[in-house]
Amino acid sequence: MPDQTRPPSGTATAVMAAILLGAVILAVIGTFLPGLVGLTGWPAVAMQLVVYAIAAIDVAIALWLRARIRKARSSHGGGTVRRQ
Repeated sequence: MPDQTRPPSGTATAVMAAILLGAVILAVIGTFLPGLVGLTGWPAVAMQLVVYAIAAIDVAIALWLRARIRKARSSHGGGTVRRQ
């Protein structure tokens, strides 16, 4: 039977880092996209604000997921199954 141990302790950090990296990439793309498409004025600003809002929501999701993973990890005692 395979060994059923808990996942590595860095899972919460790895998930958060991956989502934050995606948010940074999204913000960088949102910064340069209006200029690449040729938008100026209010439409360019609106596009940037929408992309920045999505990146901020992404960061909030990363923090929420990290908290949920840590809470789930702390609620389980040893992580092993004892049979009688």
